[in-house]
Amino acid sequence: MADLIEIGAMSEENYALAAEIEAECFSDNPWTLNQFHEELSLDFSRTFIAYLDGEAAGFVNMWLTPPLAIINNIAVRADRRRLGIGALLMQRAIDECGECSSLSLEVRVSNSAAISFYDGFGFTQVGLRKNFYSNPKEDAYIMTKFKKKDTDKSGDSGADG
Repeated sequence: MADLIEIGAMSEENYALAAEIEAECFSDNPWTLNQFHEELSLDFSRTFIAYLDGEAAGFVNMWLTPPLAIINNIAVRADRRRLGIGALLMQRAIDECGECSSLSLEVRVSNSAAISFYDGFGFTQVGLRKNFYSNPKEDAYIMTKFKKKDTDKSGDSGADG
């Protein structure tokens, strides 16, 4: 039987699960329970939690500030990796971008697995943040996925008909 992966929005009932996953996956200033709770009150913030067979397995947090969107964190529990959860979370983030023209994130320069993962979704390295991480100290690549602009030049006003 195949594993069932479901993705839902973070809420008052489940934000602690995202904080647990964050603490497990990140050593460099992980967000606190209170920070995840605060995200619920921000109009521009979206957090989605992935469940594998009913258990929280990963999450993605992003900020939508058109024309730009930013992925702050994407994480999958170590024992749940390589099952497609990260790919589903990334696709949900991309789909959520709507009118945004680009989606950006930071990644440790040494994290070749994550860089390859992001490359697979069309992200490219566009910059470098020196000493972005502190535990351990390391630079970060800024990676961005640019959405293609509508190339319809027919003069359509956008009205139906």
